[in-house]
Amino acid sequence: MSTATLEPGPPRLPWPPPAALVVTDPAEGRPNQSVRSGLRVLRVLHELGPYEEHQVAEIAEAAGLRGPHVSRLLGAAVAERVAERGDRHGAYRLTRAGRALLDVRAPGPVHPRIREVLTTLHEETGLAVAYHQPGWRLGTGLLLELVDALCPAHPDLHHAVNQQHDNLRHSAAGRAALVCLPPGMTTGPDDRPIPVPAAIRESVASSHVAASRTPSTQSLATCVRRADAVVAVLTVLGHTAAFTEPLRVQEYAVLLRRAAQRFTAPPPSTAVTADARGLPRTAHHQKAAASRPDLYAV
Repeated sequence: MSTATLEPGPPRLPWPPPAALVVTDPAEGRPNQSVRSGLRVLRVLHELGPYEEHQVAEIAEAAGLRGPHVSRLLGAAVAERVAERGDRHGAYRLTRAGRALLDVRAPGPVHPRIREVLTTLHEETGLAVAYHQPGWRLGTGLLLELVDALCPAHPDLHHAVNQQHDNLRHSAAGRAALVCLPPGMTTGPDDRPIPVPAAIRESVASSHVAASRTPSTQSLATCVRRADAVVAVLTVLGHTAAFTEPLRVQEYAVLLRRAAQRFTAPPPSTAVTADARGLPRTAHHQKAAASRPDLYAV
């Protein structure tokens, strides 16, 4: 199977932006005040509490702007889905996309084993791959933290592979987590359980693979387990054209599940033995030769 060139995701910019990074009005050649004010409002929302809602008056005071102007800027942020209206009248909070936009924590080092398994899965499928760790926060509920991702040379897939949908039921990674995680974690911002349609729950329980699609992409996800605990969610994602053949989709599912198992399996033994002809063979090769499961069995 052909493989795609690995490309790192887009680099994160530091926040606040360096002095050299100024948004300017091309017609006037000076900083655009509306853009700067909008960025300031988002930054203030993040500083006041990225997971809580805040009143317009509180945001305006912290940003040093007039209330009506802040209301208009927040309306634009809602339209762009980086902010949303809160439960209280006149209150707003950042969405998952807004928090990701403003999250400036330096990502920790990726464990070599994670990168190794992702690279192998990426080469086997030619698809974008991602590794998420499930978490839970007060005021947010269940969330999936992106740890590492590899993507083919298709810019439109870089955002999709993050699987950062506000509604977890819309992504394959979210569906896998909702079905496999304990009920105490599968709650939303209101601390209520996030319902999952029975058909999706039954499909994931039987195949151990969740699926989702958008008009342009499709994805599959499965949970990485250690003993009985879910420690991560592994995803493959690509353009819809890559998922048109049922047998190919079944192969993706098999490769995905095998990759998830490699995270918890001990490394293959490199002890050298001899076969019947006296040729050296590793224990890993002996095991592979003894059993060759059907790639298309799901």
